[in-house]
Amino acid sequence: MELFILLNIVSFFDLLMILLVVYYGFKFLIRIIAPRVVDNAANKIYQDMQNRSSAQNQGRTVRKGDMTIDFSNKKPKQFGRKDGDYIEFEEIDDKK
Repeated sequence: MELFILLNIVSFFDLLMILLVVYYGFKFLIRIIAPRVVDNAANKIYQDMQNRSSAQNQGRTVRKGDMTIDFSNKKPKQFGRKDGDYIEFEEIDDKK
């Protein structure tokens, strides 16, 4: 019986050591891998933005004195009478 209890205690400490090694190993790997992943993602976003900018400016050569008009397809927002709160104002006569 004493041997059984001793083996359970030893196996508990083995499990605890394995969990600690896995935890600190994971922490160490994340410190190495995470900055590289974030850096690669930031570089990819930066390259995409540059590609879009160059694609937009590629066909546009503006000479001095030329006029360019950029149209927006966005329609202005139109609000109806029931879209907001009605606030009643009173006139105040300032008689001094």
